[in-house]
Amino acid sequence: MTENETNVINIQGKDYNQLELTDQQRYWIAQVQDLQQKRQAAQFQLDQVAIAADSFMQQLLTSLSDETETEKADVG
Repeated sequence: MTENETNVINIQGKDYNQLELTDQQRYWIAQVQDLQQKRQAAQFQLDQVAIAADSFMQQLLTSLSDETETEKADVG
């Protein structure tokens, strides 16, 4: 791979040589890349929180179900 090939970025299906872009365009690319990484990290954390919340809800429901079964056994 040549140095020129490593400076190519694909945006919406079109290749751009970063060396031919303006400083402002390269800045926007850096911003977009950083935000994409942050979005991925946030989604990763959201997935963890959702699974943890579901697990705690399941434990609560199991606990409530066990309580109800115990109450039924005590009454009967």
